[in-house]
Amino acid sequence: MRKSIGIVLSILLFLRITAQQNKIDSLHLLLATAKEDTTQVNLLNQLSRSFYNSKTDSALIYAKRAMEFSQKIGYVKGEVRSLALIGGIMIMTGNFPKALEIGLEALTKSEASGDERLIASSYRLLDGVYSEQGDFKQALSYGLKEKKINEKIKDERVLSSNLVNIGNDYRQSDQLDSARIYLNQALNIAMRIENTGVIAASYLNLGMIHSKMKQYDIAIGYLRLAIPNFKIDNNPLNLLISTYDALAEVYDSTNQADSAFYYARLTYDQSKEMDYIWGVLSSSQMLASLFKKSKQLDSSIVYYEIAMSAKDSSTSQEKQKQMQALTFNEELRQIKIAKQKSEEVAARKRNLELAGIAIFIPLFLLAVLFLGRKKVKSRTIEFLGILGLLFLFEFIVLLAHPYIGQWTHESQVWMLLILVAVAAILIPLHHRSEAWIKKKLASKPEVKLQPETL
Repeated sequence: MRKSIGIVLSILLFLRITAQQNKIDSLHLLLATAKEDTTQVNLLNQLSRSFYNSKTDSALIYAKRAMEFSQKIGYVKGEVRSLALIGGIMIMTGNFPKALEIGLEALTKSEASGDERLIASSYRLLDGVYSEQGDFKQALSYGLKEKKINEKIKDERVLSSNLVNIGNDYRQSDQLDSARIYLNQALNIAMRIENTGVIAASYLNLGMIHSKMKQYDIAIGYLRLAIPNFKIDNNPLNLLISTYDALAEVYDSTNQADSAFYYARLTYDQSKEMDYIWGVLSSSQMLASLFKKSKQLDSSIVYYEIAMSAKDSSTSQEKQKQMQALTFNEELRQIKIAKQKSEEVAARKRNLELAGIAIFIPLFLLAVLFLGRKKVKSRTIEFLGILGLLFLFEFIVLLAHPYIGQWTHESQVWMLLILVAVAAILIPLHHRSEAWIKKKLASKPEVKLQPETL
């Protein structure tokens, strides 16, 4: 059975490589004739994505070219997409501080553009960075933010992938019930829209959950279902590697050493080929343990040293400090953004109130003038006229106060002096206006009597 699975996987990999090479050749031909515009950027990003699972160095070169050209022509969408690719490569090669730095840069640029799809893709990258580092609280915060956007824009393909990532974060933080809810949601959507990559990832995570629950037969069933759902031309190879790794763990837990060795070696070989640091670390640890159990201590030491080297390259203290510093800076940035939004809401509210007052005062004065022409008591007219003037002059002070504070930098002494000067101008005007109001509005127009005609 294991031999037949190996033959099937070899055929799948051969077909994947052949199809991938044909796609790369086609993209190179298109790139050679493309104009220096957004088309060229999109082709460079597609080339980067084509090398993503096989040659990370080539993928990085094309993504950097796409980023630089996007910056040159001011193509924000292309720049953020290339940053997402670079960030993903940094995750695969274990450079998590750089991946986080790139993810935060992509988020800043996405937020400035206002493009919700770009913002969601930046959240996805940051979810991946923190998840790989084991900070599942931060990972979930970005995954759930992405989910809100994906539900709003109603992109089921991206949403299904997003739900898998959330389920994966819950699984790794041992919240298995929550993980199963999100994974089953992802699986239902993926099966409806035939998204084979998400189907495979859902089966993979469900298999890992049942492995944690020590339901090994169910786990093996899900993991085997995952393998044929890796479509040849567009699903990430690291998911297939993770499936091998999960099968190795299950077989080791059930004391099936030959099968555990087989899948651990598959994981290690494929991870080394694509420079996938997590796969190298996990499989070398597994192989070290398996060789130790079989009393092959020399081989065990070799793989133990490989595991230590992989771990050091991805989780050194210096990198942890960089990650913490970048996380702290991003938290500060988010606090500033929240404060700015709060200030904008307050300013908008204040402007609306001022606009309402500005409309009300002239209408009120016009109403007073109108009443002055009617048979209304003179004292009432005087009172309303004076009230209208009070509204007007107090509104002028209210309107000027923020600008005075800004000009004086909130210096209490200078603000007092300026407000006194304003009062010195407004008070005499107020008295003159009051006298005019009393004279004009309190007096009724004379009605001339016409002589009777005989």
